[in-house]
Amino acid sequence: MNSFDTFLFPDTDIFHEKYYPLLLFFAPLRFLQLVEPGSESDTYNESSPFIESGLCQAHIPAPLGSNREQFLRVISDIKEQREQYLTVFNGMTNDATHSPAGVDTTDLKHKIGSILLQRLDAKHEISDKEQNLWQDRLVLAMAEILERSEEDLQEQLSLFSEEEISVFRSLQGVNNTIEDNLLAELENIKERLDKPQLEHNIKRFKAWLRIMKNRPVPRVKVWLAATRDCADQVFKRYETVDKRNPVPLLKLALPAHIDASAKYVVKQIEAFQLKTTRIHQGLVTDFERMVMTVPYVGDSHQSLLPYKTDWADQWEGMLDEYFPASNNGRIEITFYLLPNRQVARLLSLMESNDGMHDQIEHGLLGILGSSKST
Repeated sequence: MNSFDTFLFPDTDIFHEKYYPLLLFFAPLRFLQLVEPGSESDTYNESSPFIESGLCQAHIPAPLGSNREQFLRVISDIKEQREQYLTVFNGMTNDATHSPAGVDTTDLKHKIGSILLQRLDAKHEISDKEQNLWQDRLVLAMAEILERSEEDLQEQLSLFSEEEISVFRSLQGVNNTIEDNLLAELENIKERLDKPQLEHNIKRFKAWLRIMKNRPVPRVKVWLAATRDCADQVFKRYETVDKRNPVPLLKLALPAHIDASAKYVVKQIEAFQLKTTRIHQGLVTDFERMVMTVPYVGDSHQSLLPYKTDWADQWEGMLDEYFPASNNGRIEITFYLLPNRQVARLLSLMESNDGMHDQIEHGLLGILGSSKST
């Protein structure tokens, strides 16, 4: 298997079609997992082929232990009564700056703690640390429930063209029945999708970061941000410490989706990795050279990618052969170098003492872009 050890953040549920293409280049793909496996994990599920093949590896910094079943019960309840919980969980944060207007942070935490104790059937008060961990887990879980809901809304909206929406709008007031109701629903969908996501993504990133500080993180070659907003949280820290901007290195294309069963997706990924071993190793070698070269000199030929050859062009040629853009669409990963700052240390995360990558001097951060129309 081509190896480019990667940590994807802040998502905790990566067994989703939009993430499968990442495994063509980023493997093993590590991720934060909120819930440790239970006795039922022996049963085959959609994620099993990815775990068994070594393409994906979970990192569990805060195991739930005896509270595992209760947490799963809370998540199930949230999914069933999403709207009822949304207002409360939108205020969940350890930051007073993100508390709802006019709501005292201490009072908010107390109310949330009371809700958790009721749902958990707890017989005693939980510690502040434990309560904060519960809040952060729920922020991440709720964020992904909402994200799936937004994706469903986007799919519904995509069924209607702008021309069709214009026709319904022109009929409004003429036929006050089906057309009016449909237009109102479409406008409601558009309004929900157009809402700013910045605060939502910042809250999600901070919850992820607090949980990650509970256990040393595995050492990886690249950190991959699922959203630009979350990458910006890393960039802001870097710019504050180093007083300069991250350096853009390369945009690498990937399929936007691979539509197949999990088992078949794994077979496709492994076949593609085998065919692109030389290209993959060339790109990885270039990245490794860059993160280990000191001092960093921006206008040096060794600080540019691709280096000595057109690896990225060769990569795109293989994509066109195996995953044509007309069938699979395209996304782009944008890579940035953070001179003199490793990402884990920049985020004040403890790294596992496995002796890997001791020579790394600079951070490498990728950002997952949105799908490109073809």
